[in-house]
Amino acid sequence: DIVKDSNISKGAIYNYFTSKEEIYLQLLKQRTDRFFEDMEQENASLTSANAKLANLFKRFKKQELKEDDQQTMRVYIEFWLYGSRQDDLRSILVARYNRFIDYIEKIIVEGQSAGEINKDLDPQNISRIFWAVRDGNVLHYSFLGEEEQYRNAWDTIEEMFLSYVKNG
Repeated sequence: DIVKDSNISKGAIYNYFTSKEEIYLQLLKQRTDRFFEDMEQENASLTSANAKLANLFKRFKKQELKEDDQQTMRVYIEFWLYGSRQDDLRSILVARYNRFIDYIEKIIVEGQSAGEINKDLDPQNISRIFWAVRDGNVLHYSFLGEEEQYRNAWDTIEEMFLSYVKNG
């Protein structure tokens, strides 16, 4: 797909990248950076942790779900598993994972400080739970391809998560 989209030969692509893994990691980095840039921009005007969490759920619920997106999700899951068996890739993927964990954790801590989120909760654990549930929903969609089920699951995930973390 990259060769087709870039109009260069398969051999020429390796003038820019040393391996398929490096190509994928660069694409993953670009996608990750875009996620955080978008979220930072969208959250700039939001003053509460609850609003930031709601915005996060909104992002996942409005995500486009075409055949290409389903395939992208499959490749992500496959690469994650593949990378878990390669020390150099694993460390890169763990750093990326921790960046996502830190993102939610920061919002939870902010909400705890403001009294919006239950202070008895462990922010890192809550963050890990969020991403585990998100990854599970992605896994199910990538395999089953049932868009309505994916979107309905997000509604339920949001309701459960927000009611669990809220203070009071």
